[in-house]
Amino acid sequence: MASVCGKITAGLSIDCDTPLQAGAEDQLILVNRDDWLDATITKNLTNAQIIEAVVLDTGVQGYSFQGKNNSIAPKYEFIKQTYAEVYSHEINFKVFNVDPVAKQELERMAKGSMVAIVNNKFKGGTGADAGLIVSQNIRDVINQENQGAFDVIIKSDEAAPEPHMPKTFFITDLATTKAAVEALLVPAV
Repeated sequence: MASVCGKITAGLSIDCDTPLQAGAEDQLILVNRDDWLDATITKNLTNAQIIEAVVLDTGVQGYSFQGKNNSIAPKYEFIKQTYAEVYSHEINFKVFNVDPVAKQELERMAKGSMVAIVNNKFKGGTGADAGLIVSQNIRDVINQENQGAFDVIIKSDEAAPEPHMPKTFFITDLATTKAAVEALLVPAV
């Protein structure tokens, strides 16, 4: 008898009072994946796609990358494989700083793996499984559209796609969730 891992349990409708809104806020938070794996992550008991708390180890923090005018562009897509159903996560973002510190951090990023927290404009996600790696870092110095900013893409490793869509980080309400996310930017004590 074949195993069935996915059976739908509810229909979905459109919320006419709170219509979907495209876009992400102009802040991206990155946490080194090994720091995320060492953190205490609390998931919702009825829906494992919802993260309700993240407590990083002492001295560990996330890092904020500021964008502007929708320069942080997350996306993910379902990939049907022969024996699995996986997702590719990707975030294209601009770095509007070209000083030596920015270059040093971008080189470090290219050698690492990160977990990203993106604040959707629709308040109604985070990736946390395989982690994201740099797949592009281009700086076109004469690009008039972004004034020569770094154009960076972090995404799932093609050899290690994600088993799920990005998680949703949500605790009780927007204000509580925002405070919890901002707390990740301060080294844990």
